[in-house]
Amino acid sequence: MTRQIRLLLVDDHSVLRSGLKMILNSQKDMVVIGEADSGAAAIAKIKEINPDIILLDISMPDMSGLQALEKLSKVSSAKILMLTMHADEKYLQEALKSGASGYVLKQAADTELLQAIRDVAGGEIYLDSSLAQNLVKSMYSPRKDNNRSASNLTEREKEVLRYIALGYTNKEIGESLSVSVKTVETHKARIMEKIQCHKRSDLVRYAIEQGYIST
Repeated sequence: MTRQIRLLLVDDHSVLRSGLKMILNSQKDMVVIGEADSGAAAIAKIKEINPDIILLDISMPDMSGLQALEKLSKVSSAKILMLTMHADEKYLQEALKSGASGYVLKQAADTELLQAIRDVAGGEIYLDSSLAQNLVKSMYSPRKDNNRSASNLTEREKEVLRYIALGYTNKEIGESLSVSVKTVETHKARIMEKIQCHKRSDLVRYAIEQGYIST
């Protein structure tokens, strides 16, 4: 039997948590093992349980979800998927910089959340499709005042990095660039070696810091 994805729900709206819990527990590969109504409660809860993924809201009473994200990342190895009503890309970028593995809008929770959870559990980065589209547009309109230092990545490696940062799988990147999955994996390995990182989330943060997908 496939191991279930263990989830912690962090949101100050009890009705929303109840609805999510019912949906998630109806999935054979998911189980909700805890709930918290604030960032502080989540930090306390994480010491009692060991979730695989934390679903974290941004707007909460005691501390924001972004503040909680930073604190939770320091005390837990669980992956964090932001579930929020904020469609502003600044929130998305800040969340990824702080270590989030995904970002889904509550408006799309019924259609995208389950896939996002499965992708994040599999080690992928998941971005809400509506926000990813805006990032795709912005990545071809680099800021003129971007004075960040140029990396030693080739143009093809930068293309691969952009797609990785946007949450594409190796197969999807290969199809978009008309190359094999093995070629994508080779580019990915070279990028990681050049920028000295070991995780996909680090690649996403690097892409944002270098302005490859920034607005």
